[in-house]
Amino acid sequence: MTGKLYAVGVGPGDPDLMTLKALKTIKNADCIACPESHGEPGVAYGIAKKAVPEIISKELLLLEFPMHKDDLSDAHNKAAEQIIYHLSSGKNVAFLTLGDPGIYSTFFHIAGMIKEQGYEFEIISGITSFSAASAKLNLPLSLGDESLMITSGMYCEFEGTLVIMKAGKKLKEIKGKAFAHNKLIYLVENCGMPDEKVYFDSQSIPDEAGYFSLVIVK
Repeated sequence: MTGKLYAVGVGPGDPDLMTLKALKTIKNADCIACPESHGEPGVAYGIAKKAVPEIISKELLLLEFPMHKDDLSDAHNKAAEQIIYHLSSGKNVAFLTLGDPGIYSTFFHIAGMIKEQGYEFEIISGITSFSAASAKLNLPLSLGDESLMITSGMYCEFEGTLVIMKAGKKLKEIKGKAFAHNKLIYLVENCGMPDEKVYFDSQSIPDEAGYFSLVIVK
């Protein structure tokens, strides 16, 4: 009998925003897989631990994904092999992801390899950072027939609401382009985390912020 893989979205940072299905899946899993950071479980694990304290008693599989944009195929292959090893022994594995597994998640880089080997996987949706940021700002992302675009670190001239994820290193450029096009911009840094910062106007937004920085352009 083989195990099943679950991609579990733990939300943007506040453990209270984890879904009941995410909590149930983590509690029922035999093994918890998550990206590591300096040899320790990453941010997603820390969020899950606050909501499911018993997670610390479960087998932990740390996966190494270097933080650069070069070829990561070796890292993805190694992670898939590690997960398959546990699935082949009959263990159900919960792979923790920030936000939702379908939004810029590492999971889908390895899911295809695992599926090719005949193993099942299921996606457990999570609340996205831009949904949580919208709520924090009391700001609708779209109204009526207004369009919504989501990018990773890139400003695009767009008629609608633009969400820019991972925007921290490009804030100065984003502010300049938004000002040139008479757009309003908002920033939420570390949404839902203890060190969360919220900015409601371009004048107060710094030129650079941390990795988990999200800009909404209206």
